[in-house]
Amino acid sequence: MRSIPKKLKLHHYKDVYIINVPDSFNDIFKEVEHSESLVTTSCVECCLVFVKSKEEFVEQMYTLFPRLLDGSILWIFYPNATTISEISKLHIEFDWDFLGDYRLKPTKLLTIDDTWNAIKIKKIIS
Repeated sequence: MRSIPKKLKLHHYKDVYIINVPDSFNDIFKEVEHSESLVTTSCVECCLVFVKSKEEFVEQMYTLFPRLLDGSILWIFYPNATTISEISKLHIEFDWDFLGDYRLKPTKLLTIDDTWNAIKIKKIIS
């Protein structure tokens, strides 16, 4: 079985950010050169964000949106207990237009382990 960093193709990115990583994932990402804070950057190429609720997701997006590049990739990790319909409702319920040109679309869904799923999100390029 491929490792999680390989599944996520993290080796393709020079700058990787991992936000809110649970302790249980520290060993998994120890081989990946990454930062756990967005404070020192204005551009994000690849970011993994662990969230447990819609509110956490939205809060993280406020920080991430202004830093996204056209080719940026976001992996949003969420508990298995969160249903797909709850995640997809985020797109409908949240006023994405409020955030200007930072439109996103989900492109892939992965089961990470017994506890976590991840959804890959990319910017919509018009």
